[in-house]
Amino acid sequence: MKSAAISFALLSMSLSCPPVLAGEQVEFSVSESSIPFFETTVKSNEPFDDAGLAPISYSESQETCCDSPDDCCLGDECVAAADCGYACSESLFSREYLTGDLFGARSRLAEHGVIADIQLTQFYQGVASGGRRRRFLYGGKGDYIFTFQGEKLGLNKGFSAILHAETRFGDDINTSAGALSLPNASMLFPLPGQHQTAITNLMFIQALSENFALTAGKYNLLDLWNMIYPNTGRGINGFMNVSLIAPTPIVRTTNLSINGAGALGLHEGQVQSALLVYDTTNSSTTVGLDDLFDEGAVVLGYGRIFTEWRGHPGSHALLGNWSSRTYTSVDPTSWTVIPGQGVVAAGQKTGSWTLSYILDQVLWADCFNDKRNVRLMSQWMLADGNPNPYSWSGNIALQARGLFRCRKQDSMGIGYFYDALSGNYKSLVSPIVAARDIQGVEFYYNAALTPWFYLTADLQVLEDANAADDTSVLPGLRANLRF
Repeated sequence: MKSAAISFALLSMSLSCPPVLAGEQVEFSVSESSIPFFETTVKSNEPFDDAGLAPISYSESQETCCDSPDDCCLGDECVAAADCGYACSESLFSREYLTGDLFGARSRLAEHGVIADIQLTQFYQGVASGGRRRRFLYGGKGDYIFTFQGEKLGLNKGFSAILHAETRFGDDINTSAGALSLPNASMLFPLPGQHQTAITNLMFIQALSENFALTAGKYNLLDLWNMIYPNTGRGINGFMNVSLIAPTPIVRTTNLSINGAGALGLHEGQVQSALLVYDTTNSSTTVGLDDLFDEGAVVLGYGRIFTEWRGHPGSHALLGNWSSRTYTSVDPTSWTVIPGQGVVAAGQKTGSWTLSYILDQVLWADCFNDKRNVRLMSQWMLADGNPNPYSWSGNIALQARGLFRCRKQDSMGIGYFYDALSGNYKSLVSPIVAARDIQGVEFYYNAALTPWFYLTADLQVLEDANAADDTSVLPGLRANLRF
């Protein structure tokens, strides 16, 4: 299995830069929108846009200016710009980035195929009642995302690379909230509880046509999921709890950051299908190539059908993965410590699998501006229950953007999740801790104070895996700045 996985990875990487001979006619046209991750990296504060849409500036997103510089268009009528809290001309409070164009440097880099997105996100979050420990903590993340477009850099047509480095500082409440509750997804990277800087994503994509691409590199799991579903927000915007971002049982087979390779099927710039092979070892703070596939490999398959409901876009998807690694249900993961460490499992098991269904549907959209919408997302996952400590999980969430006409960049969401622990796991840890299923609700409101400064109020109510812990109430604030 190891040799086959390595061969597949090397084959994908060798195909990722096929030569273009002099005078050869290229039969397809690859634009930036053909690479869906390009869109999500430069639009990380716009989680409800479709992946195929081009990035826009803040002033453009507020429609267009009327004849008077003090008036602007909303739908088919003109109102004073002051009534909507923005200006039509670019200023410190209307530009997309705090530093603007950096005296033309940002534009010049983009013309040569380098797009930079640098962000600082700060969290002040606490356990007001219940949980494992009542306290409020401050911490933050620096995200440095660079997209390299091959053709503009003089490389292959359709080639791109995405680098994501992260700096983690301060503290978070992931352990204080209780076992397996994971209320702050972003602060898990590069590693939970550690202050360091690391490259968690270095992804290479070669589009061979508008509908097919090869990929290889190191994948940050939240980035990968956000590439497919931009509305999930990877904890920087949108929901903060892991269980409302991605199906939770996948943490057994898939680490925070993994090396791998595979193929992507595209539909109008969005990922429609995928086949990936990746390592079972976490590589968020290491290169991870020396021991590649030493502990086994994971095969992941994904397929998606795009639909319409009452004229609004949606999709239905199936995702499955299988790991060849040998586990026990109490083995730690890179995401979290699983309660029951030190328990001697009845025996190790080779192989672990999960199977998911994902629904994503726009329920309402403004006829004049489809970026103003209400979206339903629901994710359900089955797992083997042994060696996976979970047997199944499910969530359902409503997210809205621009509900108020004069607050088009604001977003909000409410969601509920349920993570069912397996009977085998509960029995295994019962001498140490009485385990129960995990469930919770989360509500957030993300206010665009300026295009480059977003402030989020967040509230979570959770029951963690330890039955002895009371239900926890977790209020928090999140501030995101784009430089």
